[in-house]
Amino acid sequence: MNLDANDPIKKFMTSKYEKLAQERYFTVSDGSELRVLLSNAQITTSSGFTLLLIPGWNTVVPSWEEVLLEAMKDFDIIYIETREKGSSKLNKKTKNNPDRFSSDVKEILEELGIEQNKLVIFASSFGVFFVADGLASEKYNPFLTFFLGPSLKFNMPPTTKYIMHVLPNVTLELTKPIWRWWIRTRKSENPEQAAKYIRALEEADASKWRSVSKRFNFVHFGETYKEIKSKVIVIGMEKDKMHKAEEARSISQYITNSAYIDMGTNKLTHSIEMVEKIRTLIKKKEK
Repeated sequence: MNLDANDPIKKFMTSKYEKLAQERYFTVSDGSELRVLLSNAQITTSSGFTLLLIPGWNTVVPSWEEVLLEAMKDFDIIYIETREKGSSKLNKKTKNNPDRFSSDVKEILEELGIEQNKLVIFASSFGVFFVADGLASEKYNPFLTFFLGPSLKFNMPPTTKYIMHVLPNVTLELTKPIWRWWIRTRKSENPEQAAKYIRALEEADASKWRSVSKRFNFVHFGETYKEIKSKVIVIGMEKDKMHKAEEARSISQYITNSAYIDMGTNKLTHSIEMVEKIRTLIKKKEK
């Protein structure tokens, strides 16, 4: 991708956290391999908790740079790049549905030997769907879970969810200008947010997008949220165009043991302030 020197996308092309973290590929039970970034807090500053960060659809690591660099001061961190991302190596015969995604999370946690009572899960956007599936089916039972910008259904541009399943993979390349326009004009609150989404689009693997989206596109997750018993903090963003705050509030009402907070903007949820809020709510639950 050719970028102008002043294009805001350039600032998100590299990640300091990626350079500091340990990169591992985990082979899960269907034979697929997933890229995971791991880091440990220093013993003198460690809170004793592990923060599992599950990013949104095809999200790139630099999108979470500020959160990761701040959180690694006192949390051990697990950052999972899920099946729809370019880094995954998928078993072609697998049905990439919510159950498979939540099983990936469960198996990685088990292989790492993570204590559930010291685990905090932070799931964003698309990541909420399968974390919710895992909580509802009790595949894991963390100390606390955060749902950032949750939805009842997986949202894609209106016509794309239909035509992507009948057109060849090259169609994604041909339609990228439409997606860029949609992101810039309809689904971002500032150039920085748009840049992150657009970089993710540029790195997209069309075959994986098709394989995953057809298992999520027409699923309504309302009943899944209702089955969750563990404590969940639902985070809304009143000013964000991609994730509707009123839908996040309604989802918090689906979950019996939940609380709702509003962080205002997408930018704030990807900042040091978000980590400070996580720390505060962990201490509150510990009392």
